[in-house]
Amino acid sequence: MFGQLRPSSWVLFQGKVPLYVSATAGTTVYGAFDPLTSIADICQKYNLWMHVDAAWGGGLLLSRRHSYKLSGIERANSVTWNPHKLMGVPLQCSAFLVHEKDLLQACNQLCAGYLFQPDKQYDTAYDTGDKTIQCGRHVDVFKLWLMWRAKGTQGFEILINRFLELSEYLYSALKKRKNYELVFDAK
Repeated sequence: MFGQLRPSSWVLFQGKVPLYVSATAGTTVYGAFDPLTSIADICQKYNLWMHVDAAWGGGLLLSRRHSYKLSGIERANSVTWNPHKLMGVPLQCSAFLVHEKDLLQACNQLCAGYLFQPDKQYDTAYDTGDKTIQCGRHVDVFKLWLMWRAKGTQGFEILINRFLELSEYLYSALKKRKNYELVFDAK
């Protein structure tokens, strides 16, 4: 992450303080996972914000067989997750999750009277526009909700496990081919 220098010496050497540490849980090309628990330990030690880009790999939480790859993600301050990437949810379906309750609302609340009038026929606490970074784009979660209602957690688990079985099969098949070299030779 910081080359050969320990984080404390790197910070002192540069004379700067890091804003946050970004870890990846499932890279787009290789599906690689950073050691989230070790990164969380460093973040805790130096009081750094830990963000996990789980855009691709976040869905593995639904797989009992593969969820161990996300060990440590529960210690993150924020997580990016795109159910459309691994779970088959229609494009675009994204989530930005933060651990600290009401943080997004505190950061993004505009109290725009023309958008969020208090005289609605329903409880305005459910208006999410001033609680998100996307304001009016609320239907992302609706796509996920509908699919979750249709498939259930078990259905998503079956789908995710099958995708990973197919990728392991492809890896094994390519590994056996003569005159073929894998760019990245690891499962």
